[in-house]
Amino acid sequence: MGDSSLAPIAFNAGQNTAAAELGGAMPLVVNVVPDAAGVVRCRPGIKAWSSFGTATGSPVIGMSPFSGYLVYVTADRKIHAVTPQGNTLELSDDTDATKLAGAGRPTFASGRVMLVMAGGGAMQKWTGDGLSARLVNKGTVDVADPPDASFICAIAKRLVAQVPGKSGQLQWSGPLEDYENWDMAVGGAAFIQADAKPDPLVSMADNTNEIFAFGSHTLQVFAPSSLQIDPTDANNILDFAPSRTMQIGTVSPFGICPVDDTFAMLDRQRRIVITDARSYNDVSKPIFQAIRDMKDVTNAWAFRMRFARFDCVVWMFPTDGFGLIYDISSQTWCEWRAWNAGDEPVTITSAYNWAEQNVFLVGLSDGSVAQLDDQETTDLGAPIIVELVSGFTSHSTSAQKACKTLMLSFKRTWSALPAPANGLSPSGHVRVSMRDNEGAWKIIKDIELSSSSEPCLQIRSLGVYRTRQWRIQYTGRDEVQLVSAQEEYEVLGA
Repeated sequence: MGDSSLAPIAFNAGQNTAAAELGGAMPLVVNVVPDAAGVVRCRPGIKAWSSFGTATGSPVIGMSPFSGYLVYVTADRKIHAVTPQGNTLELSDDTDATKLAGAGRPTFASGRVMLVMAGGGAMQKWTGDGLSARLVNKGTVDVADPPDASFICAIAKRLVAQVPGKSGQLQWSGPLEDYENWDMAVGGAAFIQADAKPDPLVSMADNTNEIFAFGSHTLQVFAPSSLQIDPTDANNILDFAPSRTMQIGTVSPFGICPVDDTFAMLDRQRRIVITDARSYNDVSKPIFQAIRDMKDVTNAWAFRMRFARFDCVVWMFPTDGFGLIYDISSQTWCEWRAWNAGDEPVTITSAYNWAEQNVFLVGLSDGSVAQLDDQETTDLGAPIIVELVSGFTSHSTSAQKACKTLMLSFKRTWSALPAPANGLSPSGHVRVSMRDNEGAWKIIKDIELSSSSEPCLQIRSLGVYRTRQWRIQYTGRDEVQLVSAQEEYEVLGA
């Protein structure tokens, strides 16, 4: 007999649909994110948030805290708040004036005395008491209404609004956080045109002290102009001026996520790039085919999942029914999928990391607000499907090889659990499958994680092959951690 060799099976390399799986690229990684040690662990699950009351039935499309309250907007345009005591306040009645105008997802700007909201129509305000109301112009000369807004931000003591439509206009309020002063004549309000190219504005965001105006073909940055100082208050900037421009655009208004002082964005070429408007890095090459195959990316939305062991950016694609997770630390990708046997799953429709309260909140399609938890292994009781498909393994030779032993190290569950049912494995069992030369999948074994205290599981004598692919599936309620995977093999010759 020949000498045996040991080689790892890469299950923590991340999904890569751009490279050929016959060359070793992983074609599918679902609902797992490797930790700092390379251990493959499940994404966070969803559990009930103890402070939330009754679901409205209308999807939660945006959230923001204000004065200790959590204010959230549902798809029926109504505005609600969760009080610090865990009660629910209705900030909208049946009149349009108390609802968020427009048809877009909400954006929020929290000031010292009011929370301002915009969703494509007239801006809305809430001061912490009573119902919400339309933002008004309390100026003394030019008393025209404040502009409609698709996006808003608070920066340099101004409220800045992106005006809907194709004008490319940004308009800002008067100085010193007077968000209801829109007098152009003497009040200090003004506007500027994003005119680097004649492309319409799609989205707007701010970072630290700059405004990023995302057009369909260009990204233009505006900074407070150091030449425009208020003579009565040297700390007050009067205007914004163009700073820099890049030839990067987007068709996805909410597919843009702040990452510290940069932005991760889904651009018009269906790439995901990280940029500060000076340079950019295309991080989507491993999954570009998955994005190219999407039915619709215009309604994608993104959030940063930075809590516990995670530092990721997540893009959700509602039309296609799943998401993509980019792990910033390992620079790897996987898919976020909801799964519920026989029923339409409750899906995530918005997210907010309320760091001050140490809770990562998610709005759901049933109108409730829940939370992500690293220790939770289900989505509100529904199993989280985990699936890992390795690339084909040939060990650098097309000669025949005998698989003597497959060695898998898992975290053990230490509890007696039922035997596997039909289909995917139930709680406590991991299903291991293989296939040779792009043939049919063959189930090798359903491994019961509670059957032994030995972390390394060995499956012996798995036949002869030239190139082989491995698959691991799990849909249980217990935490699953794949620590390592190795194969002992012997080269037999041609």
